[in-house]
Amino acid sequence: MFLTFSMCVNWIIVKMPNRSEELDRLLDKIINSPHRTEASKTLQEIENNQSYILNVQLKKLLRLHDDSFKNKCVSPINYMLEKYTPYMGHTEALQKEAELVDRDLRILEMTYQLIEKNRNSK
Repeated sequence: MFLTFSMCVNWIIVKMPNRSEELDRLLDKIINSPHRTEASKTLQEIENNQSYILNVQLKKLLRLHDDSFKNKCVSPINYMLEKYTPYMGHTEALQKEAELVDRDLRILEMTYQLIEKNRNSK
């Protein structure tokens, strides 16, 4: 939470039990001054910076985070979904393909064993 200058002045006035007449006069002079003081300039700059941060930089940061999230998470999932959607619902075809691959692997293993057996017998 940002404290405004007037909030600080009010706090000083309320919390200081032994305030003097001079302090009251100086505070009134600062508060009612028609000229901009360094404190008011600094306060204005802080308020402008806060507005810029909230309205510009925070929106850019959120947009950057959203883009990063989309690129790292959403896009790969969508790609995989598009790539493998044709196979979904075709579990029978996948099962048949798996059986064929398994059969081919067994044939290759048996062939390899026969080659090794013939090589060792010579």
